[in-house]
Amino acid sequence: MNDPKNPDPGDKHIDASDLALIDVTPEQMLKFIKIREGVAKAIANLKRLTPEQIDRAGLNAGDVQRALDIADEHRQLDAMVPAAEKLAEMLIETRAARGHDLAMLLGEIASQARRRGQRDPKGPEILGPLEDLFAYQYGPAQKSAATRAKSSSPAEQNPPSQSTG
Repeated sequence: MNDPKNPDPGDKHIDASDLALIDVTPEQMLKFIKIREGVAKAIANLKRLTPEQIDRAGLNAGDVQRALDIADEHRQLDAMVPAAEKLAEMLIETRAARGHDLAMLLGEIASQARRRGQRDPKGPEILGPLEDLFAYQYGPAQKSAATRAKSSSPAEQNPPSQSTG
């Protein structure tokens, strides 16, 4: 089993509980400064600094440590994002596939019940309890047919006679 704190794409368990995750708006995202190529060298440079070098350069040691902590967190996020994206993709695709399977089964069940109800002398007793299923399954087609009937012009319903003049 893979480590949920260090997931691989395709893993179904991701543990980001030790990360302080935030939620921002798309407008805020547009304002963020992006890190560029070379950031790893810059972070490595900060890691190599001794306390004396930090003091001599006039740097705030707390800021240096905070930058290193954020860089570690950023590295963790970099490792988790591909696995989280793949998990989200798999969840969405699985939901779509299950929805498809469900729609197909509901259609088949409605068809079976409708055929039985049409052949059986006690059809209303068979069909009555399935009223909501039939409304779901056949409602869009009935609505479409009603819309087509309503939108057809009177000229189409009563075509003019052709005259030979």
